[in-house]
Amino acid sequence: MSYRFLSMHAPGEKHQGQWDNRSVHGEVESLQGRTLVNIFDQFIPESQLKILEGGCGLGGWVHHFQEKGYAVTGIEFEKEIIDQAKSEYGTDFPIQYGDVAHLPFPAQSFDVYISLGVVEHFEEGPQQALREAYRVLKPGGIGFFSVPYESFSRRLVAHRLRDVYFGLQQLKGRKSYFWEYRYSKHEMQRFLEEAGFQIVWYGIDDYSQQCPNRHIGIWADYFFLREKGGEIWELNRTGRFVLKISRLFSPWVCCSGLHMVVRKKEDG
Repeated sequence: MSYRFLSMHAPGEKHQGQWDNRSVHGEVESLQGRTLVNIFDQFIPESQLKILEGGCGLGGWVHHFQEKGYAVTGIEFEKEIIDQAKSEYGTDFPIQYGDVAHLPFPAQSFDVYISLGVVEHFEEGPQQALREAYRVLKPGGIGFFSVPYESFSRRLVAHRLRDVYFGLQQLKGRKSYFWEYRYSKHEMQRFLEEAGFQIVWYGIDDYSQQCPNRHIGIWADYFFLREKGGEIWELNRTGRFVLKISRLFSPWVCCSGLHMVVRKKEDG
């Protein structure tokens, strides 16, 4: 079963707050060392493919693909985030307003669809967003989907601590709000296959073993291990020590995301 991740902040406040003190430049820098860089290089050939990123945030990956010569478009639901990105990279920076559950594009418009940490935020489930992704992909098109992974360390430690904390806060009368689901591999595979996709590959969405000071899973789960005033996903000295210890085990133990590469059927 997926883990239902709660927040003490209302959805609008939470969505805007997660981008505070972040910039497109910082987002682009934070891509160095991400496991996704190698995954994209492996599955996206060097050609002028049309790429859509649904839920692109400040557009770090949009910038990445633009620099590599791809025809890329980003869709973002938060207009303030779009304005912030365009203020940094210019009004022609290719991101626009849109809802991933109701994409403003005709069917079979793109060769590649990218969704990184987006579909888990629908409390009713990811099905509608996945169906839309399938619709706008061309037959044979490829999709990339990252969602928070219900890892061993989360099941054993992080989620148990959150359950205790939120239980205590609710006793004090504080209200909690849904933020996201954290999925198992089998759950996400089922959702994607029900949408019509064929699973091509799956792996980890986090930082590579060679990156010494950043880790999404540890940063996201333990606020006291974040580098104060540092860039996104950057760990403090204690966090870097914890990261070093964690790497004695399988990277699946405390990774942040599960990443699945899928393909739309040729006759889809």
